Amino acid sequence: MPDGIFSPFQAMNINVEHQPNCRAIAHIRVPAEEVAKQRNTITAYFASQVRLPGFRPGKAPAAAVQKRFGDDIRSELEKQLINDGLRTAIKNEGLEVLNILSVTDKILHETDKSFSFSAEMSLAPKFELPEYKGIPVKLPRIEVTDADVDHDILHLRERYASFDDIDTPAANGNAVVLGFTGSLDGQPLAEAMPDAPEHLKKIEENWFLLDAEEDFLPGFYAGLVGITKDEQRTLSITLADDFAFEGLRGKTIELAVTCKGVKDKVVPALDEEFIKKIGGGEMTEETLRSEIKEAIRRRKEQSRETAKSNQVIAHIFEKVEFDLPQEIVNREAQRRTNDIASRAMQQGISQEDLLKQQDEILNSATNQARMSVKSEFILGQIAKKEGLTVTEQQLTYALANMAARQNKPVKKFMAEAQKSGTIDHMRDNLLLESALQFLKDNAQVEETEPEAEHCDTHSPAAA
Repeated sequence: MPDGIFSPFQAMNINVEHQPNCRAIAHIRVPAEEVAKQRNTITAYFASQVRLPGFRPGKAPAAAVQKRFGDDIRSELEKQLINDGLRTAIKNEGLEVLNILSVTDKILHETDKSFSFSAEMSLAPKFELPEYKGIPVKLPRIEVTDADVDHDILHLRERYASFDDIDTPAANGNAVVLGFTGSLDGQPLAEAMPDAPEHLKKIEENWFLLDAEEDFLPGFYAGLVGITKDEQRTLSITLADDFAFEGLRGKTIELAVTCKGVKDKVVPALDEEFIKKIGGGEMTEETLRSEIKEAIRRRKEQSRETAKSNQVIAHIFEKVEFDLPQEIVNREAQRRTNDIASRAMQQGISQEDLLKQQDEILNSATNQARMSVKSEFILGQIAKKEGLTVTEQQLTYALANMAARQNKPVKKFMAEAQKSGTIDHMRDNLLLESALQFLKDNAQVEETEPEAEHCDTHSPAAA
């Protein structure tokens, strides 16, 4: 039956019970006169659409139509009473409903011919916005020094580093090519603890860059300093009490190591040959430094903007607290959990290892989800209060950029986006971004001294 113009029910009885986590249960009773009016409307519609023997099209009496299509009419009547009853309740009670979770206790009363039902709803949280103009933020002054440029040039050179075989003992900054077998209490780890991580049981051959500040396992790199090609060593490694694999926490394992080679990291000099290699024949050291300086400036500006966003959001978070719709938090937490698992598997982490960390992953995803959902409600409220909108030009530009990233024609992408609901989702996101930008534009900024960027390179050959 096609939807008509909605007209709120009159004299309807509504009782709303508010629950934790932004839920509410509405108990609704539609009076008999409204039920009769809806039944007559639905019966008339059926009469106009069906053919009954002995009657001209559309001329069958209501009693005959109700007798022939009684079940269908009752089903449609119930649906219409629930829909219009909910719309009336939402309008009369001023409810901002996010979702109807369930409809129960549907009864068409024989005594007074009224209809009653209960509906559980998810509501938008109600809260008072704190003062959000003039939020104090501290941001470093943007300054790009020669040291910053040297730092990035060094990293650029390191990307083109080579590793040459050497006959001298391994030192920090060298790479060693190793194979090893792990054991626990004198028994091969693969037998003593079959479900232990594979990379501790046995490695046929792998490269390890000896680093004084980062370690594969506690004391592993230190135990390899001085090793030479073809040398065998046994390293005793005591694993931390919070080690990822619970069965090995606090235990000492032994790694029988065979060194298959030692390599020195050789970073190319910043000379004409190297500059032409990375930038072509027109590149000079001066233009290279200029381009890198501009790239650093953009990076620092982006970092500053990110810090500004984080500070204004953190400030508001501290000033307001409210319940969140649990189903929205759960949905966002599940999405984030799936993303974490997908990225981890792309990085080579096994499904088995992921399952062992599932509680930790879910807790982290849930905390992030709560912050994200809370932020969306706050920014949405600010956008509403300030009358912020998204123009068609902004929306079209954002969709065109998304189409370009996916290498799709703009018209085709927009048609797909319209069907999938992506356009509405994009509009919502742009509105939240506008609200965040409003906070940043109206923040009270105190500039601090520039932050130094530190090089994490330890290779003497890179100096």
